[in-house]
Formats: sequence, structure tokens, C-alpha cells
Amino acid sequence: MRFLLALLLLLVCHPSSAIEISNFKSGLACTNTTRTEGGEGWICQQTEDVLVTDQGSCIWNGITKPCTWIGFEFDYKNAKKKTKLQCVETSSEPSDIGNPNEVIGKGSTSQNYELELDGESGHFFNPQYFIFKVGSKDKALLVEEGSCKVDGAIIFEFKFKMHFPVDDK
Repeated sequence: MRFLLALLLLLVCHPSSAIEISNFKSGLACTNTTRTEGGEGWICQQTEDVLVTDQGSCIWNGITKPCTWIGFEFDYKNAKKKTKLQCVETSSEPSDIGNPNEVIGKGSTSQNYELELDGESGHFFNPQYFIFKVGSKDKALLVEEGSCKVDGAIIFEFKFKMHFPVDDK
């Protein structure tokens, strides 16, 4: 019985090895400046509400297009080597999903993707973009919600309300 109690105490007192996330931010991303030497961009305006403009430049399906950069960043520690975040995003309206090289899905309202962390601790920045488009009043708002998990447990969630310009004509 004493052995069982001692074993139970050891398990309770053993420090957790679960990944820890801190300093999470999501919002508008600044991709042409860095806060630290060797940095790769940062969340410069933490917000859910994003006005989509033509002030950024992105490569979509091999073509340079005007866009707005968004994303998220965080610090992490206690990650296992090559930890992969399993992320899912849902959209209030069907959208085309892609990257600089190709269109991955047309008219989709959800996507799953993985993000790999580099090392057991560090900083992670995930830039994303929305291509500029002018829409009708009924398509002026697109809500994107997402979450990322490690080992089945949600470690963070994010939400963007993308406000597109409206053609008044």
C-alpha cells in the first residue's frame, strides 16, 4: 500500500511535459518589418476585425495579387521534437483555398492543416493572407474561426471577421 501511495505521489509531483503556449496574438500581420534580428514578421495589430485592402502584395496560384496579411504568433515551451499542430479553420462563406503555388480547394468552408514547431521551445509566426476583392453588400463580411490542437487538446483558438469593400454601383 505504501508503495502504491509513493508511486501516486511521484506521478502527481512529476512536472507536466505538455506544451505550453504564451503571448498568443492574432490579427494584422506586418510582413516587411521585424521586431527582432532574424525575425520573419509579426502581429502588429491584434484584432478580430480586419478591413481587407489592396495595400499588401501576395503570390496566389503563381500570380502576384493585392491582399491583406493576417495571422497569429506565440511563444512555446515543453514541446516534443517535431511537434505538429493539427489546425482546422471554418469559414462563414465558401472560399477558394490555396497558396503561392496552387489552388488547393474551390468553394470550401473548412480546411485542415498541420504546422510543425521547430525545437522544444521558441517563437512561432504563421502569416496568412486574403486576396483583395470588391463584393456585394451580402458578401461583405467573411468570418473565419480556427483552432489548433496537440495530442487532441486545443492549445489555442482564433477568429477573424474579414470586412471586404462593397461596390456601391
